[in-house]
Amino acid sequence: MILKALKLTNFRNYGSLDMTWDPGINMIRGDNAQGKTNLLEAIAFLSTFSSFRKSPAAELIKKERDFFLIRSCFTGNQTEHIMNVAYSENKKYLVKLDGNTKKRIAPLIGSLNTVIFSPDDLMLMKGRPEERRRFLDAEIIQTAPESHKVFSRYNKALKQRNNLLREMREGRELSDILSAYDRQLAENGASILLRRKDLLERLQPMVRLSHRRITGGSEELMLYYAGGIEGYSEKKHSLEQWKTAYEEKLKETRSEDIRRGSTTFGPHRDDLRFFLNGDDIRRFGSQGQQRTASLALKIGELELMKGQRGEYPVLLLDDVLSELDEHRREALIEVINGKVQTFVTDTGNRQLFTRCSEYRVENGMITAIS
Repeated sequence: MILKALKLTNFRNYGSLDMTWDPGINMIRGDNAQGKTNLLEAIAFLSTFSSFRKSPAAELIKKERDFFLIRSCFTGNQTEHIMNVAYSENKKYLVKLDGNTKKRIAPLIGSLNTVIFSPDDLMLMKGRPEERRRFLDAEIIQTAPESHKVFSRYNKALKQRNNLLREMREGRELSDILSAYDRQLAENGASILLRRKDLLERLQPMVRLSHRRITGGSEELMLYYAGGIEGYSEKKHSLEQWKTAYEEKLKETRSEDIRRGSTTFGPHRDDLRFFLNGDDIRRFGSQGQQRTASLALKIGELELMKGQRGEYPVLLLDDVLSELDEHRREALIEVINGKVQTFVTDTGNRQLFTRCSEYRVENGMITAIS
């Protein structure tokens, strides 16, 4: 995929921006707090309609303005598309794709695929489980936008079930209603577990191969899904069988759930774990080993999207090259050079690529460096 042009109005510190981009490497230079990450945030927003910095959409509006607008032109599978995304203060979206106004934005997720790699991702190995769950689910939704509704239904049913559990903890008899929520949770929760399992099966060999290349084959990285339904790791089980097993598990944990006032089983409690030569990298891996594993994971994500969509996504590197040592930096550059359109932010003036288009950002203004 190639982002050809981007126009911003009232997005973060950009009052007005109108740029065309190199299909190869775009090096975005500038001091801190000038708008480098804001630019990458706008590009990523076109993929997910959310901020990778976890900011509410309202916070993306430039101060003293009441809306933002992102206009873009990009190609996917050799087809050019025009996408415009507007968001106003009253929490309303207006999205147009190729001139057609879309009533729902969820099906448009992944129209432009992006992969973001930031210093925070270097801590993915040792961070909280919800960060790794978010990584898995974002990958699922971007490559299969229809799954967005499954996650939405699950989160809604989970919230309602937890509210009901707290009422039952106080002595109210609501078992029949709880059983109805169990069925909703089982239906969508089993689907999420199965989707995560399928994703991991496709992602694992690509991450392992990337890791071997970076380490020269001296270390073996394995990914494991921690949680799910015991005995249901084999592919032969159908979704219906997963739903049945999920509902039975909820019945087993019902007493404990009522005591705690929360749902103790489900994909909202699971984790993605990484083992290096058989040892849990979170507990026993050095910082360098954890960074290598995070880099291999991101390269694997790139290759997975390439395999799924037939072309590489747009890669966004937010000040991450300065956090990698020379060996890991060269491993990443080898993957992307000449194959992946990449936007790189950097505060220095190092020449990291043999060929790239360079730009400087200052106070929300971008100029090409000749």
